[in-house]
Amino acid sequence: MALLIGAQACTSLPDQGPRPGESPDELLVDLASIHWIHGAQDCDAARIDPEYTEWQQVRYQVDTYIFRQNKCSNYEAPFVYLLIGTDRALLIDTGATIESGASLLGAVRDITDAPLIVAHSHGHGDHTQGDGAFSSADNAVVVGLGADAVQEFFGFENWPNDPTQLELGDRRIELLPIPGHEDDHIAFYDPTSQFAITGDTLYPGRLYVGDWDDFCASIARLNEWIQNKPVAYVMGTHIEMTAAPDVDYPMGTTYQPNERYLPLSTADITALHETLVTMEVPKRTYLGSFIVWPLQ
Repeated sequence: MALLIGAQACTSLPDQGPRPGESPDELLVDLASIHWIHGAQDCDAARIDPEYTEWQQVRYQVDTYIFRQNKCSNYEAPFVYLLIGTDRALLIDTGATIESGASLLGAVRDITDAPLIVAHSHGHGDHTQGDGAFSSADNAVVVGLGADAVQEFFGFENWPNDPTQLELGDRRIELLPIPGHEDDHIAFYDPTSQFAITGDTLYPGRLYVGDWDDFCASIARLNEWIQNKPVAYVMGTHIEMTAAPDVDYPMGTTYQPNERYLPLSTADITALHETLVTMEVPKRTYLGSFIVWPLQ
């Protein structure tokens, strides 16, 4: 089920739990065939259209939601994830613009009034700009930015080597430090959806590497971490690739009608790891569905 949410108002869902005939584990959509909002040829005209959509909302399972911000709101068009347990809910990232935080908060509260933890894949602005709306919201806590704040909140005991866990109530999320793109970057594994959420460390786009040694170590750790887990999809937070292998949209693109689909797989993690261990020096490398892009 896909629901489009406008910038000024949110559409309420008729219920918050399973519908007749639905089970918590039932897959409601095929992520490989979702048509995501992808901007417009004329964003100025699109933004003043009464039907303009700030956030697209996809209900993957009963208590698993994916949001995407419109590229006409911000060219980064990040993806945001909402995972709901029986005791509390986890929101991963808040979007790329301050103004959109309120509509995302409204969408989340239309879905669930559970106590909400707002975490981040990492602290870059295109994933945190909506934090203000959640910081002032009732029954919500926003995790601070930076590696120290992330370690303290989640109780990491051996950063970045060892994972930790977050219990949502009949839904235990595992978190793994994966610095390299940014020093506070973490991955999330959710056994209900079987998503490995990898943020900007791995997604269909340009994998910008800030610290090469940290990135290589993180990918090795990520590859080992997922080996004993059932992973349906590896889920990133952007789409920058076209449907053609090795062809990306230029930075700043606000209209992407021929995007690659969002999900990656554990085979992509392994391929990235095997590429990195054989690379003698950092260099830009095209791997079909994504590009390794050293910044050093």
